[in-house]
Amino acid sequence: MGPDEAMRQDDPETVRREYSDETGLAARASLWALRGGPQPLDVAFAELVAVAPSRVLEVGSGRGEFSERLVGSGIEVVAVDQSPRMVELTAARGIDARVGDVQELAFDAGDFDAAAANFMLYHVPSLDRALSELARVLRPGGRLVAATNGVRQLAEVWELAGRDLTDRWSLFMAETGEDLLRPHFVDVRRIDLESTVELSFEEMRNYVAHSVAHRHLADRIASFEGSRTVTTSSAVFVATV
Repeated sequence: MGPDEAMRQDDPETVRREYSDETGLAARASLWALRGGPQPLDVAFAELVAVAPSRVLEVGSGRGEFSERLVGSGIEVVAVDQSPRMVELTAARGIDARVGDVQELAFDAGDFDAAAANFMLYHVPSLDRALSELARVLRPGGRLVAATNGVRQLAEVWELAGRDLTDRWSLFMAETGEDLLRPHFVDVRRIDLESTVELSFEEMRNYVAHSVAHRHLADRIASFEGSRTVTTSSAVFVATV
């Protein structure tokens, strides 16, 4: 097994190390903003505020931008992240932020009207347990909004880096999310957001160098002139208990 196959996005130690600071997340986010079409987080935000929730749980809050946006709309938010650094950054925005694990949420049943889990469920080792917990803390009729990537997200970049993407089929992705959600939610809807982005050699290499589990592949990307069109594949799931 090669080193690129040995590392996974849902390996707890890899995830803990990656989110101990915000460097990699910031580098990846700067590239995501370049994609064409609707931004997944804008779609996720609209799907949440559409049900006018009073109290929302965000799991995997990262630097806290999404929670801050919800609070700005007059919504009470509790943000949870397993990284103390991410909790620190989120709390600095005035958010009620707590260290916690989506696989074992420290809240009572029905505590929230809605929940957000954006670009984080593919990092969770026990998806069934995490989704069960998210369903438990939602009130009857409550809504979960979960943005994630597709199996072919940045496929052209990873092809140049020599990464095998088949491991993604075992994670929470656009193609797999509905089957994973249905045992826990009575209604599941998927909003596909397929687009492209133009990336230079430097942007590709920088992204891979700041990836969660495959940064060791960055040097495999050979230099080229200009830019190349790269697939951006994402989806937003809307699930109701």
